[in-house]
Amino acid sequence: MIIQEMWVLICGTLVFFMQAGFTCYEAGLVQSKNVISVSIENLVTFAITVVMFMFIGCPLMFGKSIFSMSGSEYSYLFLQTMFAAVAVTIFAGAMSERSKLTALMIAGAVAAGIIYPVFGKWVWGSMLGGGGAYLGDMGFMDFAGAAVVHSTGGFITLAGLITVGRRKETRSGKSNIPLATLGVFILWFGWLGFNGGNMPITGGLMGLVFINTTLSAGFGMLGALVMNLVLRRKGRYLISIFNGVLGGLVAVTALSGYCGPEGAMAAGFAAGAAADCSTLLLDKFGIDDVVNAVPSHLVGGITGTLLLPFVVRSQYLVCGGRLEQFGVQLIGVCINAAWTLGLSMLIFFLIDKTIGIRVGSEEEKKGLNIVEFNDIYSWESYMEISSYESQINDKNRLLKKQTKILAATEAEEKEKLARELHDGLGQSLAALKLVLKMGAGKKSGGGDAAGKDDISEKALELAETSISEMRNVLEDLRPERLEQGLGKALDYMTQSLDEIEGFSCSFTGGDEMPGFDDPVSLNIYRTVQEALTNVVKHSGASQAEVVCSREADGSCIIRVTDNGRGFDPDAADRGVGLDSMADRIKMIGGDLKIVSGTGKGTMVEIQIKIEDEEQDHGE
Repeated sequence: MIIQEMWVLICGTLVFFMQAGFTCYEAGLVQSKNVISVSIENLVTFAITVVMFMFIGCPLMFGKSIFSMSGSEYSYLFLQTMFAAVAVTIFAGAMSERSKLTALMIAGAVAAGIIYPVFGKWVWGSMLGGGGAYLGDMGFMDFAGAAVVHSTGGFITLAGLITVGRRKETRSGKSNIPLATLGVFILWFGWLGFNGGNMPITGGLMGLVFINTTLSAGFGMLGALVMNLVLRRKGRYLISIFNGVLGGLVAVTALSGYCGPEGAMAAGFAAGAAADCSTLLLDKFGIDDVVNAVPSHLVGGITGTLLLPFVVRSQYLVCGGRLEQFGVQLIGVCINAAWTLGLSMLIFFLIDKTIGIRVGSEEEKKGLNIVEFNDIYSWESYMEISSYESQINDKNRLLKKQTKILAATEAEEKEKLARELHDGLGQSLAALKLVLKMGAGKKSGGGDAAGKDDISEKALELAETSISEMRNVLEDLRPERLEQGLGKALDYMTQSLDEIEGFSCSFTGGDEMPGFDDPVSLNIYRTVQEALTNVVKHSGASQAEVVCSREADGSCIIRVTDNGRGFDPDAADRGVGLDSMADRIKMIGGDLKIVSGTGKGTMVEIQIKIEDEEQDHGE
């Protein structure tokens, strides 16, 4: 008897230690500006639960007060108090980051003093010789509290989440996954006491309880990961792991003393999959559960309770058969939902209409660390971290943009290089080949020396032309002038064209040219170059002008205008050059506009939005 009493106390202590696991788990998942708040919430609600359950809940649940107990009954009271604390902690953590501490304290007092003990009485009320265990007498089975503790806590959580609503900010300064993982390990360790405390130490089945608890957790994680894979929820496998382990632990709490390893594995796998799948339902209905308490505790508890008739060994069934047992289990779940969810909704509604359940928007934005505990130091740290995170995210977005532009620019340059090699160097070499063939023909035909010299001169001229074309292509691949800035490169380009006889070209506004990144500069340079090439070759213009200006909204405008013959931009035979120019500018996030008409000249306008990061780069 003494050994059994000591064992119950040890298991109760392990369940007590689960509070540390809940605190680590919740603090690891909330935003850093709320970690102090959620930690203090756990401590305060735990203390309230101890007082309320021992003095009010216990007499209501077992028909005995703390003053009328004796002997080993105190050991059982300690274990049951820790069970009640778990039920209360479940909803307090899930509602964190936007709930008032006073509101959670009131809800915790009602849950520990009334909601939990009443349903517990209907299932376990006869444990200390009391009465009123209507569900237990009907045959309802719950080995260690999957329904009594976890589903009850889950229904309270659901009511609270519906009442308090979603958080306004969920991505600032979170999360500490290693701390959350530590919390899961602590909870797993404490769960051995949660289930072990309900098994007599004699009989040789204690090891089976521990094995079943551990197997169910492992297979719960496996079930959640399988569901994650089926649903293709990329990037959320960490939450799936947590949901699976905790869901498996909750489910096996209903049956760890009644089944073999195969039953624990089946229940854990099903509970893990159901818990992870239920997160999609919460998202769909806009229910914001900070620590996924509803999937783990409510869904896991219901799954274990309803699977019990099909996985336990037949000798443990209380009812006549498995289907009859399932019917009783289903009735128990429905009664729990009606009592717990119904009363919890009423309690949270009353709290919300009186003192208010939610902090203000500005308080939520600042975080409850400073709002409720005046922790200015963690607020400053949070702001610093948030600033760093914001800067890093901005730089990452810029890097992704630049990488995309660079890759597209490289493809454009390869295509341009191939075109220029074909149109310039390729044609010169073809002509050279033809001339050399003609020379070979004259040589075989005995042509005179003058003809040979003429052919040699033509071959030499074409070779020099080919070399010049090659140099131009290589220079054009990466214009050296761009290394001095886009403005100077455009100035050099227009000066070169201004030397053409009968044609004048100018560039103004170089001082207005911002410091673009290399890929952006190259694409603007190419577009202006192609626009001026079109002017020189096709427009018949005597004058062209390139002007750069800055607009009021900060954008940069580059206009290329000429006094040529113009054309119809919508004509089908306008060529592919304009489309290529538009694609280049679109690739770097800009807009290209062409205004032209027959006999009216042409204007090509390039508009580029200037981002802060780009303005930081100098010429």
